Amino acid sequence: MNNWYVVYTKPRLEAVAVENLQRQGFGVFFPRARQKKRKAGGMQLVVEPLFPRYVFVRLQAGVHDFTKLRSTKGCIDLVRFGGKATPVPDDLITRIASQLDDESVMNLDARAPALAEGQEVRVEAGPFEGLVGRVAALKSADRVLLLLNVLGAERPVEIHTDNLGK
Repeated sequence: MNNWYVVYTKPRLEAVAVENLQRQGFGVFFPRARQKKRKAGGMQLVVEPLFPRYVFVRLQAGVHDFTKLRSTKGCIDLVRFGGKATPVPDDLITRIASQLDDESVMNLDARAPALAEGQEVRVEAGPFEGLVGRVAALKSADRVLLLLNVLGAERPVEIHTDNLGK
C-alpha cells in the first residue's frame, strides 16, 4: 500500500529535492504559499514553501528503498519517530490539497482582516506600531483612516491595511 511520508530537505532546496524525487519516479506533493512580505521597496507578493524544509513523498513500504532518499540531491532523510518512518494520513494531504490552486499554491494573502468603521484595530508595523486605534473610514481596498491617540489627542492617520491586525 502506498503511503505519504515527510522528507526533510536541505535549507531552501525543496524544489531541487522535488525535481530529483520525481526523476526517480516517486510521487511528490510540494504545497507552497503565496503571501505578501515586506521587502526593500515595500510589500511584494512571494511564493514560498508552505512547510519550509519539508516535502511529502508517496512510498510503498517493502517495495521502495527508503535509503535512496538520503542520497537524493536536496534531501536529508525521511522524518522519523522512534527511528521509524511514520506515514502521514491521506486525509491530511487531501485537506491541504483542497486549499491549493492549480499551481499547488495556497493564497495566504487573504489573511487581511475585514474592517468596518468603528472597529478597534492594532497597528502591527510602521511608525505607529503597537498603537490601538479606531477605524474612522475605509479609504480604499487597502487603506483606512484610523483615529489614533497621538500626542494626547485623537488624530486621523491614513494607514495601509497590511500594517494592521485585530
